[in-house]
Amino acid sequence: MTTAKLLAPALLTAAFALACAHGCDGGDDLDNPEATPDIAGRYVSDCLPSPQADGSTQYLRLDFDLDDAAWKLDYVTHADDACATKLVTVHIEGPYELERPSTAVEGAWEARFGFTTKTIRPEVDGLRDYLNPLDGCGAADFATGVAQDVLGTGCAGFGQYPGSDCPADYDLVKRDGDDLFFGARPADNNMCTAAKRPAALSPVANHRR
Repeated sequence: MTTAKLLAPALLTAAFALACAHGCDGGDDLDNPEATPDIAGRYVSDCLPSPQADGSTQYLRLDFDLDDAAWKLDYVTHADDACATKLVTVHIEGPYELERPSTAVEGAWEARFGFTTKTIRPEVDGLRDYLNPLDGCGAADFATGVAQDVLGTGCAGFGQYPGSDCPADYDLVKRDGDDLFFGARPADNNMCTAAKRPAALSPVANHRR
């Protein structure tokens, strides 16, 4: 596999925008839709195909771990449709707050997901070689299997802004039974202010484990 087939620019943005087989129209499972939903738990997406510009296909999986006030995400790109062979892992974590019921999406809540950690770990040499020439992506050379902090610098090729410019995502969240949905991300992945909050949910369902 060539480096060109391993990664496309703004891969993180494209992944969150992928459609999957699960719809987002189910009713909220809470008896009182105005009560703050309990979203604590681990939620994992299906193995999602991501067609690339060169005609190849990569496969993506989102793995969220939330407690009452903090969240973690491992966003992993794979080479195969079983999501068994990892290519690169993006790890993000920080505090979060469910702020208020959404007026744009029934059953959803407006949320703020802060960033205290952002790392990128190339799992194969081809991804390491892709990352190292990128401008403004990490403060040192990447090494295969080693996570590098990119919170300070950002990484445009992965849709990541520097923490000083983007301390949080202003998002939507909806729990539907054992599935968790987030907002549909814009093409530029900029959800850094309340004005940039999505007005619709992504169709990607993250299933409770």
